[in-house]
Amino acid sequence: MKLLGSPDSIYKSKNWKTKQISSHDPSNGNADYVTVEPGETIKLGEIKGSGVISRIWFAINSEDENILRYLLLRFSWEDEKTPSVYAPVGDFFGAGFAEYVHHFNAMHGMTSGGFFSYWPMPFKEKAVLEVENRSTHPVTHLYYNIEYHDTRPDEDTLYFHCKYNRENPTEIDQNYTILKAKGRGHYAGCVLNMQSYDKGSLLMLQGDEFINVDDDEYPSIIGTGTEDYFQGGWFWNKGPFHAPYHGLTVMDEVNSRYSAYRLHIPDPIPFRNAISVEIEHGHANMLQQDYSSVAYWYQTEPHSGFGEISDEESYLKPIGTKDGAYLMSEVVQDTEVNRERRQVISQAAKLRLELREAKKKGTIPVCFDGVDELDFMKSDFTGLEKLVNIIIKRRK
Repeated sequence: MKLLGSPDSIYKSKNWKTKQISSHDPSNGNADYVTVEPGETIKLGEIKGSGVISRIWFAINSEDENILRYLLLRFSWEDEKTPSVYAPVGDFFGAGFAEYVHHFNAMHGMTSGGFFSYWPMPFKEKAVLEVENRSTHPVTHLYYNIEYHDTRPDEDTLYFHCKYNRENPTEIDQNYTILKAKGRGHYAGCVLNMQSYDKGSLLMLQGDEFINVDDDEYPSIIGTGTEDYFQGGWFWNKGPFHAPYHGLTVMDEVNSRYSAYRLHIPDPIPFRNAISVEIEHGHANMLQQDYSSVAYWYQTEPHSGFGEISDEESYLKPIGTKDGAYLMSEVVQDTEVNRERRQVISQAAKLRLELREAKKKGTIPVCFDGVDELDFMKSDFTGLEKLVNIIIKRRK
């Protein structure tokens, strides 16, 4: 995907006129902002004719600490009935949990109070850009610039899309869905936010990604671990970082809260008629977690309907806070199925460690006959529970 102003084309002549829509005070005063009241949707701009949006910049002020989740972007191309971009502003610009995190990459970021995007957004007849305030507090100041080129996109140009999703809780034994799309296009990346209901847990990072393209009977892409997909390693043991196409913006080990991005700009994943991007929320999806995401992709229109973003608290509001970490056990109650399963997983971990130490000493107890460490690693929950019960029964 060649960007409009990429280094390998910056020296070439440009055959377009650059224009900008902004929150500029029409009276030429200094009130260069708009206010978005609770429950209000306002139009930032409507562009008629063809063009490509090349840059978006925001600065936002509100008393609501979760405003970056409650202020939603709604961008539509042509006269489509459902928006192609429908996502919380914070997640769209690269960080989850309504946190402002100074970071930047090749396509978007948050820098010293501002938010920016360089995602190219082409349209052939019309573009409508709106924001919707789901908070009970107003956005008192929203400053914005929307820069675009009045050029005619090529006939094979694809439309930009961004969709938010959340599962709180995720489903046992089922992958979390980052994207399901129909049409022709390519997957361009995601922001994935992960939070365990168990403080300090890292079990969710054992989840692998699965990407099915078109008529795949077996996924075209299967990963080796969550932090591996985001090009980190060893449970991100070296801490947060931001790189041009991948990064870890939130690493809250106390609350077991992580937000990471992966952009497939050098390596887009094309599809002819459909794509499914999923990830496990821990090995074999043994436990329920709180997962949310935005997916970025380009495709032909029409796109599949996104549906409305729910008003339910569990769909937008982050759970727990850094400031309230000491209350985490009260704020975030683990699910009943998790509590039962954690006992088995904990027993399995202790038995696996016992087996490892026994092998080092060269004296393996009879209860471990025919059992290998890999048996613990390869089992789904049913298999793990069966293995634990066999070992415990032998001991009796």
